Amino acid sequence: MLKAKIFVILLLTILLFWLYSKTLDFKLRLYLVKNNANVGIAALKNESLIVVNNKKYPLLSVFKYFVAIKVLRNIDQKHISLDSKITIYKNMIDKNTYSPMIKKYNNYPFDITLAQLLEYMISQSDNNACDILIQYLGGIKEVEKFIQELGYKDIKIKANEKDMNKNIYNQYLNLAYPKDVVLLMKAVKENNILSKPSLAFLENIMLKTSTGQNKIKAGLPQNVHLYHKTGSGSRTSKGIKIADNDAGYVILANGDLYYIVIMIKDSPLNDNENAKIISDISKIIYQYFSAY
Repeated sequence: MLKAKIFVILLLTILLFWLYSKTLDFKLRLYLVKNNANVGIAALKNESLIVVNNKKYPLLSVFKYFVAIKVLRNIDQKHISLDSKITIYKNMIDKNTYSPMIKKYNNYPFDITLAQLLEYMISQSDNNACDILIQYLGGIKEVEKFIQELGYKDIKIKANEKDMNKNIYNQYLNLAYPKDVVLLMKAVKENNILSKPSLAFLENIMLKTSTGQNKIKAGLPQNVHLYHKTGSGSRTSKGIKIADNDAGYVILANGDLYYIVIMIKDSPLNDNENAKIISDISKIIYQYFSAY
């Protein structure tokens, strides 16, 4: 009798392990064990939320997505046109930061529309465009206040791009749990936080994101659409990469949608190795979610 009970327990244990080995959680954890990387992951399809290492990670340029939704919310509430122009003066520009915009606009002052600033900030991750929009909103505190009023009180937004460029350790000030980023993106997409025209505009510039082509996008087939915002940190004096991130949502060929956030912190690996981790995880999640 005792031997029979032991056999049944052993059989059930094997069965449970086999079932768990088929889950996305297991596949992701197994991959991370093999790669020994500090990676936070959140993935959501329908009501199925998978979270691995849900601790706070530096956002880097992913925080520009939060700036964008605050700008667009203001546009909706104040009935402002996306074609409204802002005059940019030389003292508003940091020439020592990543800014594709200033390659085109190099005579001061110049006028640029809110739509153009938003596109530069999201699609090309322009740091000057980001700080100009933060100033337009009334400062970095207004961005954090807005996000926290939406219910995401654990998301911290304390530093603009100029602050992070001045002292790279300020890149640790803007923080979020991967789970919160996924849930916020879902809320913006599905809960009428923005008007339909503003959401459509946001999705269009996210779809056109040119940065991080070797991250989430590299793990996907060509017949799916990725709406996302990337982030990439500086390296410390010891060569440690503060962060490498990608966050967004994927629409499959059959119309199904899932949200995905992958955040790497304090990585000794080179940029290509970090990107490969993100693209590998993206592929694992895609294969799992596209199977049902």
